[in-house]
Amino acid sequence: MTLLKNNPLKYIVCWALVVGMFFTSAVQAQQTINGCLVKRRASCPGANLSGANLTKSNLGSADLAGANLSGADLSGDRITEANLTNANLSHANLSAANLSESYLNGANLTHANLTKADLSQSTLPGANLREAILEGTNLSLANLKGADLTDANAIGAVFVMSSLVGANLTRANLTGATLVGADLHHAILLQVKFCKTIMPDRSINNSGCQK
Repeated sequence: MTLLKNNPLKYIVCWALVVGMFFTSAVQAQQTINGCLVKRRASCPGANLSGANLTKSNLGSADLAGANLSGADLSGDRITEANLTNANLSHANLSAANLSESYLNGANLTHANLTKADLSQSTLPGANLREAILEGTNLSLANLKGADLTDANAIGAVFVMSSLVGANLTRANLTGATLVGADLHHAILLQVKFCKTIMPDRSINNSGCQK
């Protein structure tokens, strides 16, 4: 540091390089795909973003209603308070993504990877989550009324105080899942795997554990 202070030119060059790196990162984070400028608060309803790498995009508060995000990589991305109503997220990688307080009404999430994603307080009524990976996913206070979770892998998922009214959980794996306070009225629970599952009344359901 002393050497830099004694040489103002080197000091200026170093700072210019640092600023340049930050600027380059910011530019790289914002990309335009099929006419959609991918960024926070982006307005791209119906956009085609299938297969895109959106891992560092920060799509918080974005309007992506009806967008095609099938096969897109959104792992670790921040997508809070976003509008993904009727969006196609089939086969998308949403592992560790923050989707809290987002709107996914009627969204297609079949085969989507939502491992350790945060969907707390999100709305997913009528969403299609067939065969979705929900391992360790936080769905606390989420609205899943009428959602289809057939064959979903929800090992260790958290559904605390969530609404699963009328949801289809046929053959879903709820091993180690937490359902404390969840509303399961009229939910379809055919062949659900319960093992070390904490039920809405806090009782432990081990009916599906291998003996």
